[in-house]
Formats: sequence, structure tokens, C-alpha cells
Amino acid sequence: MLIPDKPDAERDAVATAWESAGGSVSRIGRFWEPPEVDRAHARVYGNDTFCLVLAEKLALHLVSPHDRILESAPEALLHRRLRITSLGKLGGEPFPVFVKPVTPKQFKSGVYASREALAAETHGLGPEVEVIVSEVVTFVAEARAFVLDASVKTCAIYEGSADAEDAAQFAAQVIHAIELPRTCVVDVGLLPDGRWALVECNATWGAGLNGCSASSVVDCIASASSAAP
Repeated sequence: MLIPDKPDAERDAVATAWESAGGSVSRIGRFWEPPEVDRAHARVYGNDTFCLVLAEKLALHLVSPHDRILESAPEALLHRRLRITSLGKLGGEPFPVFVKPVTPKQFKSGVYASREALAAETHGLGPEVEVIVSEVVTFVAEARAFVLDASVKTCAIYEGSADAEDAAQFAAQVIHAIELPRTCVVDVGLLPDGRWALVECNATWGAGLNGCSASSVVDCIASASSAAP
């Protein structure tokens, strides 16, 4: 497994679990100039830039949920109105509103109090940039579940207070309701009325533990990247 050389408590815990499972770990600083590796056994885990650059340099395939995955989720799982549009077509949207780029990292996701605040954040981006727009909801707790082969391998509350088992059960409902890749992370949130809602789905190779069991995510990470054909 290839990981950044910068110390990180959660990532280091994953590295220890990986080695305990019989794997080897290489900590890489100059990831844009990676060393020779056995591509057949190389796996990556780290921040987006680290993994994306290594995937390009080493010809690796990264397993990721579709960028528009939330659009396919039924409202019964979202518990909020959500649509995908472009920056140029954001018309009479009532503010405050939650806005997130469809393509990750183009700008900061979050609740924008005004059109001016959003314009300042997205300055320099073209009107064709696609965004996810949803009404603002409040979560009293949020949880992360690591998924492999349509099964929740580990789940933990990373914000607020709630029952992790309840979160895992809801994440399992999500898994069977929408089309997901073999592995990913599913974040869910608890609404004030006691209902759980799907927050987002992200790639395993770039996801922090957020309190999940390091030993339980090893197989997920092993399935999240591979040598490209």
C-alpha cells in the first residue's frame, strides 16, 4: 500500500492494520515521481491529489462512486430536495442553500448564505460547471460506513451522538437502494426528528476513518484500486 509520508493518526492506524494483515506499506513524499512498484499488488490510500497523481503515474484504476450518485437516490433516503444544475443556470434559488460541485474539489462544498458568497467562492469557474443544489438540513449526528460487496464492514459516529448500529442499518438500506461500486464509503446523518438520511458517498481510497475500525477497512482499501488493464 502506498500512502503519503506525512504523519496522520488515522492513516497510520490503517498502515499498521495493513501490515498486521500481511501487507507492506511504502510512505511516499515525492508522489509525482513515484518509485518502481509491482503494479499488480500496488494499492493507494491518501488524499485525493496523492491518489489521483499516483493512479496516473502508475496506471492504476481507482474505484469511485459516480459523481452524480446522489441524483439517483430516492427522496426517501435523502429527506431533502436536491437537484443537479450548472452555475450558469442557478436562477431563482432561495438562499441560504447547500451547494456542492459535482466534480469533487472544484470549490468548497457548504451552505452559502447569499448568491454573492457563492459567486466569490466560485470566481474563475465557468458557467457550465455542474453543481449539486439542495435545501439546507440540520443533522444532529453524522456517521461513516465503509462498504464492500454490498455489506457494511464498519461504521462509526464521527459527529454528534447517535447509535452506530442504527446508522449501519440505514447505510445497509442505502447500499441496496442505489447502484454503488464494489467498495465506497457511505456517510449518513441523523435528522432532529429521528430519521436517518444519506449525506454523500465517497471513494474508499481517499476516505478517512472517522472513527471506524482500521482493521475492518483493510479489505475495502485493497479493493479500491488495482492495476489498470
